[in-house]
Amino acid sequence: MADGSAGRRFQLASAFTHVVVGGALASLGPGPRLRLAVVLAALSVFPDADVIGFRLGIPYEHPFGHRGFTHSIPFALLCGAFTPWLSGRSLRTDVRSGWPIAGLGFLATLSHGVLDAFTNGGLGVGFFTPFSPERFFFPWRPLQVSPISAGAFFSSTGLRILASEVVWVWLPLAVALGVSRLARRRPPNAA
Repeated sequence: MADGSAGRRFQLASAFTHVVVGGALASLGPGPRLRLAVVLAALSVFPDADVIGFRLGIPYEHPFGHRGFTHSIPFALLCGAFTPWLSGRSLRTDVRSGWPIAGLGFLATLSHGVLDAFTNGGLGVGFFTPFSPERFFFPWRPLQVSPISAGAFFSSTGLRILASEVVWVWLPLAVALGVSRLARRRPPNAA
């Protein structure tokens, strides 16, 4: 771990922010969006299922440890492939909406690792696991790591972390989605 503290190994960008990002991506999807929003929100937090590895004796720095394979691009592609099925669509029968939904599933899952790479703690994100053991952070890391336990999160520190995520993630996301919605509503130019 970057700080050598065993107590900080269960920290990440908050689950609330992961869910907000995943759920918000549904607004870009075709057709009914409620089930899609639930699926994308779930996919956005799913990579942290890797914390079960701690109980199984898998070290943090292992390729299948925390922020390893489940935070990788290959894992996001795999999850994206199942997203149409999870959202009640089929690539065979609904190709026009199936592929965009698969893409949104990929983005929702990948968003988890991307957000974690903007945090200021941990060992980095294994974006290319299992092909490379290297872990990455972005050069600019404005997000504070968040405690994974609900008890630790609902404290003055946890609320300060959430407020920071609102500024650095939620508000820019809302602006981007608003611009996207306006761009889709704009009538084509008549020549």
